[in-house]
Amino acid sequence: MKTILLLLVASLPLKLWPAVEPQMAVVATEQREGYTCQLVEYNVPDGDRVQSYLLVPDTATAKSPRPGLVLLHDHGARFDIGKEKLVKPLADAPDHIKASAAEWVADGFDGVYFGDRLAREGFVVLVPDVLYWGSRSSAKCREWSRTRSKELKKEVYEGQRAVYDSLQRKGIVWAEKTLNEDAAAARLLASLPFVKAEETGCFGWSMGAHRAWLLAAFCDEVKSGVALCWMTLKRTQAQPPSASDYSMMIPALRETFDFPDIARSLSPKPFLFLSGTTDKLFPREATQEAFERMQAIYRENGATGALRTEFFEGGHHCGLREQQTIIHFFKHD
Repeated sequence: MKTILLLLVASLPLKLWPAVEPQMAVVATEQREGYTCQLVEYNVPDGDRVQSYLLVPDTATAKSPRPGLVLLHDHGARFDIGKEKLVKPLADAPDHIKASAAEWVADGFDGVYFGDRLAREGFVVLVPDVLYWGSRSSAKCREWSRTRSKELKKEVYEGQRAVYDSLQRKGIVWAEKTLNEDAAAARLLASLPFVKAEETGCFGWSMGAHRAWLLAAFCDEVKSGVALCWMTLKRTQAQPPSASDYSMMIPALRETFDFPDIARSLSPKPFLFLSGTTDKLFPREATQEAFERMQAIYRENGATGALRTEFFEGGHHCGLREQQTIIHFFKHD
């Protein structure tokens, strides 16, 4: 059985692109309570240069490295912010970006910037912007952020199809590009002298969870991870796809595999999947079946116990209770 599983893993129609030299530059630095927040930029495959927030605890040094976490922001049909959904914006950030970020964490994270919380807990945190979010959003996205125009919001939302089509004409799948950029972030983080490379993990909520389980499955630098509120079965997905689906769609995977099959590449890495009992985006019945399939794959691969699949009371949310569960996992698993 294990031989069959290895053959299935090898047959997954997705490979990471060759790594590039990141040539990281620090654009700005801000001292916070117990850690620094740096705005950095670095090279990724496909020729782009990405902006991220890098949070470094004051206790993290080359002589005393700390665990590292790549945090992967969500979708939320909110494009003016990306990394700011997880990290408090710098003091000199535009007021409309500060307002957007504050609204987002109040609604989705019980008012907590989770990246900052993790830095205070002693983790080195890296949070990149995805194409079409934050520093990589369109002019219309940024205009919407300032004006909150309903007409612009609809136009910006539908603009995701144009991004997908534009990349496809170049032979690039948007979500595959994102995966490779997330892998570049993980490689960069693991290479920093004040990070424990052997304790580099990843976390994401919603679309960020989708990014997290893909990243952990395909990137060797990621040793463990948590995915909050994104696991289901293909039969639950709307057809035709909505505009929001395009940023997460990898046809070569979806045509052949169901979502829980990702466990074939995740195993035997320690990983935690969390889902809300009343999450309207991911019905419990389908998620439960997906969890059972994933657990079976881990057992068949001799990795019983390395995968945790759990439900929490509530919906599509990353509240204080879920945050504590995630912190405990990264500190003890």
